[in-house]
This record gives sequence, C-alpha cells and structure tokens, in this order.
Amino acid sequence: MEEKTRNYFMFIRISEEKYIDALQKEGHIYCNTIKYFRFIEDNGVKGDKNEGKAYMKQINKIEIILEGKTIAAAAEGQIYFDHPENKGNIYCMYGVKSSLVDFTKKGRQKVIIEDSSKELGKSALLIFKPEEFLNRINKKLRSLSIEYNFSPVTYFDPKTFEGGLSPFYKSNIYSYQNEIRLWIPNKSEKPFEFYIGDISDISYKIPVSDLDKIEGEAKG
Repeated sequence: MEEKTRNYFMFIRISEEKYIDALQKEGHIYCNTIKYFRFIEDNGVKGDKNEGKAYMKQINKIEIILEGKTIAAAAEGQIYFDHPENKGNIYCMYGVKSSLVDFTKKGRQKVIIEDSSKELGKSALLIFKPEEFLNRINKKLRSLSIEYNFSPVTYFDPKTFEGGLSPFYKSNIYSYQNEIRLWIPNKSEKPFEFYIGDISDISYKIPVSDLDKIEGEAKG
C-alpha cells in the first residue's frame, strides 16, 4: 500500500445493493467521469460543480456592471479555472482512519462513520483488507496498461485557499465523505469499468443502517 494510504484500516463503499453485490462478487469497479460528478443533480450528495478543477484564485470587490452601472457587488469571491484537458474517471470510497481506534488499548471501541455519508445508498461493503484490495486493483490496471493514481482527498477551505487543484482536492463542505479516490486520467468522456474478481474474502456486506454498530478491537 502506498504511504499516503497506510493510515486507513478499512475502506467502505456505499451504494445501492445491486452495485455492492457486483463489487463484492465480481470485483466490478465502475469509474464515472468528472463531467458526471459536475452535473449530477442530487443536492450535493455526490455532485460537485467544481469537481476536478485545475486552480482556484481569491478575488476582491466583485462587480457586475450593465451599461456602465453596477447592478451587483460582493466584497470577495473565488474563481475556479479548468484544465484544458480536464477529462478522466473517478472511483470513490469512504476511508476509515486508523486514528479512530486506539489499537494500543484492549476492548471494543466504537468506530464513528459520518452520518451524511450514509445518504449515498442503502448498502455498504466493508473492505477490511485495504492493502490487498489495492494490490488487486494495481495488478488488473497494470495488465491493461492503464495509468492511475490512488490517494486520499485533501479538503480545503474555499474562503482562504488559493492555488493548484486536482481530482484529489475538494471543498471542506464535503469533508464528511472522508474520501479515498482512484483517479484514471484519459481523453474520453465515457465511464470506465473493470473487474478484479470476487473480493468476498476481504470484504463484508451490511445495510447502511448497521454502520453505527461497527466497533474495533485490538487483541493480543
């Protein structure tokens, strides 16, 4: 597992049951496009109009002028810039950080999963061997000669941040998603899917309502 993903002891994929079954039984990885996430209308559950932008700049004293007259003004604001070749595919999961459980202590400890993330679907797949999961993805994509990157998302404050962005940067209004992302750059505007085979040996399916029951325990 890459160093930047070592701080996670479990990944969770939340979706509708048929998609969770396909992931567990077939290893079906369905990666949607940046365009899809920008324009999906779901009240911001999955959608983000600034998905995959290249740069953000803070500006002051914004004015809208019509025929020489200011008709609207704001003291501050932000401008997002696109990358000229801003295409690619994204696969998202909820990352459960190791820091949520103190494995130096004995006894069960509750694992807190953000409530808002549960709006993504009715079923959840707990991938309790994340390193092996990534190994299988790596093996498959290498066999297909597919370039990719896998990393946690960095959440920024849009009121203060200025600088370069990427598919691994999102506004902190989405920080409850605790995202781990697979990013596949390409020149197509089509979804990309592949299969890594049955992952029942490294995963466990539950209803989303049972996420509140997850506990961690260190033994030995």
